[in-house]
Amino acid sequence: MRLKISKDLLLNVLSHVVGAVERRHTLSILSNIKLQVTEQQLTVTGSDLEVELVASTQLGSGACLQAGETTVPARKLVDICKSLPNAALIDLQVTEDQRCILKSGNSRFVLGTLPAEDYPLLASNGMVAGESVQVAQSELKKLLDKTAFAMAVQDVRFYLTGTLIEVGEGQLRAVTTDGHRLALSETSAFFEGQQTLQAIVPRKAVGELQRLLTVDEQPLTLIIGRELMNVSITLNGKDKEKDSDIVVRFTTKLIDGKFPDYRRVLPRHGNKIVLINHDQFRQSLQRVAILSNEKLRGVFLVFKNNELQLRANNPEQDEAVEDMAISYEGDSLEMSFNAQYLLDVIGVLSSDQVQLTLSEANASALVQDPSTSSSLYVVMPMRV
Repeated sequence: MRLKISKDLLLNVLSHVVGAVERRHTLSILSNIKLQVTEQQLTVTGSDLEVELVASTQLGSGACLQAGETTVPARKLVDICKSLPNAALIDLQVTEDQRCILKSGNSRFVLGTLPAEDYPLLASNGMVAGESVQVAQSELKKLLDKTAFAMAVQDVRFYLTGTLIEVGEGQLRAVTTDGHRLALSETSAFFEGQQTLQAIVPRKAVGELQRLLTVDEQPLTLIIGRELMNVSITLNGKDKEKDSDIVVRFTTKLIDGKFPDYRRVLPRHGNKIVLINHDQFRQSLQRVAILSNEKLRGVFLVFKNNELQLRANNPEQDEAVEDMAISYEGDSLEMSFNAQYLLDVIGVLSSDQVQLTLSEANASALVQDPSTSSSLYVVMPMRV
């Protein structure tokens, strides 16, 4: 195998797959990436047996001097490419004794390889059997960006460490919860199936998808099977006249578990509607939370007629109090929340105002953008 390629193009392709590679894996070959070169195309594969990323790009004439395939250490190759000068030309060759020699200018690097045929793939030929769902790329990115923060990080309830993707009745819905808060966002999608389809996408896979997706309006086709989910994304070259498009095929294992019935968590009987200025609420929470208990991050919210008082204290006897004007008419109500949970929700709302729907002091609060119902957030109060 021998390839002549610009540093920028090779690094661009590598950057789309290296996120799937673990530095230390029980299978040493999974610390490598798989390189495949043909007359027309370069294909690079990275995997950890949970998430698989395959990036392909067209090669110019004369770039492929010898077709072939191999696997090389992922991080070392990326670091070498990053260290080379801008506009550098790379000559990559695999010798008969299966060593990878990389030359550029006056630099020469030799990397160990492992056989490409030993590289494990999640799906043979990249094909996943399942139901097809069509959605705009920008809408899928928006769904994940608005909900990913509420996934559990480490939880024995492993099904909470991912994002529920639910499709039915022309809607694609993303739902996450860690048991203390819940995030839900939905958008329109094309799906021909008769029954509601559910899949739980792992945390790492969600992060990689967020990184890959752009605000492009192009339609994507999600293939959702029993064990795997697959989608292909076309990424335009930075210089449309010179750079080839890069096509990334994303495949992930799905979490085998039953996601809790999120509909039962959504508050139904809230009769107290509060409207608060978005930026003022965020800034006030950040200031008051400075003197909250470092572990609990609890902040008291006292709602009165058109007035909100935020209060926090800690074991060192420090105290912070701040008053702000709001739109609220009703009985006085005092609640305590984890400040970070509220800040995370406010951070994904884009409206000028935040709407809270409340019922009583110990009941969950429903938080949303007052101008749309496509995204809903539930935050449980702290019991003090």
